[in-house]
Amino acid sequence: MKNNKVYFPVDAIARHEDFDVWYEDGDVFLSLKGAWSGERDRVVIFGRMGGEMGSIKPDAKALTYYLKLERWEYVFHTLHLFEHYYINGMRWQIDGSLANPPFDFTDEEDGHKEAHVQLVDFKNRGACYEIRVRDVAKLRIATAAVIAMGIKEEYKGLSEGLKNPGATKLEKAKNWLFSGKGYTYEELLAQEEGGSA
Repeated sequence: MKNNKVYFPVDAIARHEDFDVWYEDGDVFLSLKGAWSGERDRVVIFGRMGGEMGSIKPDAKALTYYLKLERWEYVFHTLHLFEHYYINGMRWQIDGSLANPPFDFTDEEDGHKEAHVQLVDFKNRGACYEIRVRDVAKLRIATAAVIAMGIKEEYKGLSEGLKNPGATKLEKAKNWLFSGKGYTYEELLAQEEGGSA
């Protein structure tokens, strides 16, 4: 059996309590435990045998999340909340949101879809997110990234803002000067309204 799909309840993060992620046959894939009181809380990831094998830890401002899995660490960036994310270390672009599935993780180098997230009715557990990957070795990082996205969206955390690759030198200097500050969800909405007027 190829275990390239896992599931967790749609409301798991909104309940602010520990939860499990399951394989297709119902066995536990990962267990997530944390304080769940706010976006800055560290979430610990336990493997199916019970040992700690990783964590999701925000930086001091909760602008980015560090996804630590065994000896590897990746950085989850929120470029635009509910729209665009990036995983440094995997070079995955994510256009989409848990609020509006389905969406894919796309490798920015070759354009391949590395992971797919959709909403399904899973066994007798109700509505669940299904995370499906092409390469089973990437299932843990994809799952940790989806959970980080869920935490970010649950608390409507800060976004870094979309980077403009065709920016002028002045715009790039401004972006560098103001990087790391982050935009609130309300500021993003105001920018969109100002841009569409």
